[in-house]
Amino acid sequence: MYKKTIFILLLVFPLFVAAQTNGIISGKVIDSISLKPIEFATIALMSPKSKIPIKQETSNAKGIYKFDGLINGTYYIIASFIGFNHYQSMTFVIDATHQKLNFDVRLSGEAKKLNEITVTSKKPLYSNSIDRKIYHVDQDIIAKTGSASEVLQNVPLVQVDIEGNVSLRNSSATILINGKVSPIMGKNAAAALQQLPANSIERIEVITNPSAKYKPDGTGGIINIVLKKTVKPGLNGGVTASIGNQDRSNANINLNYKPNKLNIYGSYSIRKDNRIRLTTNQRKQTDPTTHLTGDYLDEIRGSSKPFSNTATLGMEYAIDTKNSIGIAGNYYFRNMHKHDVTLKNSNIGAELIFDYNRIRTNYEYEREADATFFFEHNFKKEDHKIRFEFNIAKAPEVEDNHYINSYRKPIIADELDNTLIKQTSTNRQLNLTYELPIGEKTKLEIGYDGQYNKHDMDFFGESYSYSQQQFITDLTRTNHFIYHENIHAIYSTMEQNWKKFGLMFGLRGEYADLKSHLITTETLIPNHYFKIYPTLHFSYRLRDNKELQLNYSRRVNRPEGDDLNPFAEYADPTNIRVGNPYLKPEIIHSIEIGYKWSHNNFSILPGIYYRYKYNGFTSITEPLNNTTLITTKQNLANDKAIGADVVFSANLKDKVRIHLTPNLFYSQIDASNLGFGTQKNTVTWSANLNASYTVIGGTNLQVNSNYRAARLTPQGRYLPSFVLNLGARQEIFHKKASAFLTLSDVFKTQQQRAELSSQGLEQDIFIRSNSRIAYVGMSYNFGLVKKKKELTFDNTL
Repeated sequence: MYKKTIFILLLVFPLFVAAQTNGIISGKVIDSISLKPIEFATIALMSPKSKIPIKQETSNAKGIYKFDGLINGTYYIIASFIGFNHYQSMTFVIDATHQKLNFDVRLSGEAKKLNEITVTSKKPLYSNSIDRKIYHVDQDIIAKTGSASEVLQNVPLVQVDIEGNVSLRNSSATILINGKVSPIMGKNAAAALQQLPANSIERIEVITNPSAKYKPDGTGGIINIVLKKTVKPGLNGGVTASIGNQDRSNANINLNYKPNKLNIYGSYSIRKDNRIRLTTNQRKQTDPTTHLTGDYLDEIRGSSKPFSNTATLGMEYAIDTKNSIGIAGNYYFRNMHKHDVTLKNSNIGAELIFDYNRIRTNYEYEREADATFFFEHNFKKEDHKIRFEFNIAKAPEVEDNHYINSYRKPIIADELDNTLIKQTSTNRQLNLTYELPIGEKTKLEIGYDGQYNKHDMDFFGESYSYSQQQFITDLTRTNHFIYHENIHAIYSTMEQNWKKFGLMFGLRGEYADLKSHLITTETLIPNHYFKIYPTLHFSYRLRDNKELQLNYSRRVNRPEGDDLNPFAEYADPTNIRVGNPYLKPEIIHSIEIGYKWSHNNFSILPGIYYRYKYNGFTSITEPLNNTTLITTKQNLANDKAIGADVVFSANLKDKVRIHLTPNLFYSQIDASNLGFGTQKNTVTWSANLNASYTVIGGTNLQVNSNYRAARLTPQGRYLPSFVLNLGARQEIFHKKASAFLTLSDVFKTQQQRAELSSQGLEQDIFIRSNSRIAYVGMSYNFGLVKKKKELTFDNTL
């Protein structure tokens, strides 16, 4: 009987507790003058019996906050944001008849003397919503010194290889800047991300199954990089600078001025690097005619010294409570000097065929300038609005290469050749969005999204003629190619909420007008198609802190202009890259099932996803002759992938914060249409760990690491990779400043190795860089506001 009683109590007690912990308090924090939502305001839930906050939250981008899982009792809330007067509610009661309460908070900017208590809180490193996972870069110590590429290694579900290529759940992703397509995030995204200072980024949003509102490009989804834009009242800013070994340094300054309805903001960042990369490519190649097998070695030691500048400037003005306008611009400039020496030799049997050094001296620069204008009108009804936005961006790039082939065998005079590559990308984007709430539970959004892109590629090659004592144009390496891409899209989404159910259905129709223009041969290759991209987001709330999610989207991955350019690009005489003007876009069906569970100090977000893709892109390298390889992109028959991942977060007594994201991934590739026989399949996994520890006295320690297991390609596989980074930060000057120290790639394990095999060709490629870098730096925040930076609240009832 005793055991039965205990058993019954164990069953009943959790149900009893659950019945008492269903209370919800929610609301919105807004500016009392402009009536605009205030993001990152701090809201504390208090009890009349204690001066210590029971719970603390920060408002999201829409000003919304929420406390859930509350036991029955008496409470009040207090809220504050830098430069605003505090807010304190009356006391209220959570009981059986009052389980859900709503309190909207209006903050004013007038100073007031308060009886004070100090509430300290930290913005979380991660936050989650139904359609995205958000990584707050300013909470990452290592982000003070790193690049965007290095910070992306710490973002849940994102992988970055040693060359800077970014993938999302082991697949390609569309990278946006401030929610917009950026020319530099196309072909040269890896290089741009390695030079974009992380301290210029506010947050990174990961959207695995975007709604129909977003461009459906990218197999894995969207990675949106949001640059800093401060909206605090008064004059505010911050300065960060650091210096590292191996001639590396970076600095950033950001300012904003908001006297009332006007907000002016800007930032400027510089970054200087010295990158060394070692690449070894060993291959066995069989001549299809003579059937002789040769051993080839390309050993490259390359050094580059990129220097980048990033600047932003913007203005937003609230005309009245209904209308606002804004204009903003971004400027990015990167120049780089490269010097590479490639040792090239070949043996057939015991005979040395050739042995020489190919020396490259390169100067290149890339810049992007973009501007955005918007007008937004809010109707009387809350969230009923219309918005017009226009964006234009232009990104010219010049790469000037000078080569010398210095021979040891055969003994001949040095060969000289030059390549001048000029590329210009121009993007224009027009958006018109209308949002209409229908009742309290339904919301309709319709819009037009027009994108008008042009990519101009002009290649010029020349070789030195000793007989004529001058450089002669090389027609095999000289060509001109222009790619036009105009996409007109109309989309609609309907969001509906019932008691425990949430549903958002979207439909996007796109008409693509594409044109490949081969200027050199006066050939025009048009391509037109219309496609429908449906999306579905479904949620079911089991309890206030537990939720099931089901998402589906049909996506597309369109080829870049370089992928379509049929003219040959010569990396060197033995390696040629050729585009495919008939390359079809990838079509992807993506479905995801997720579960969200959160508690006061823990949250777990497991998910299972499945992708079916046809016409998938893959790079195929084949022998052109007995010395030369040719690489081009082709379409696979199909590939399938199923995976599972978990985003786990824990906060232990505000001292230890742990974020762990393991990902298990099964992939099956069918490349039979390319002559690679039967299907290939593999199981791979990756894991990302980010942990921090707060020591008494404002000292913070951080460690992050990521591991990526072997993964499959149609021609072989990439071997595992691992990296571990450390960081420490000490707050000084009454928390207005901080000093920090970081060390990347502690064990010098960051490397990449590939084993590739096809008919007549076997390759072993190994890449390593100087990735162990130590930085020391300092950041300082300042502001002319009416309240001090610590959050102060009146505790008098």
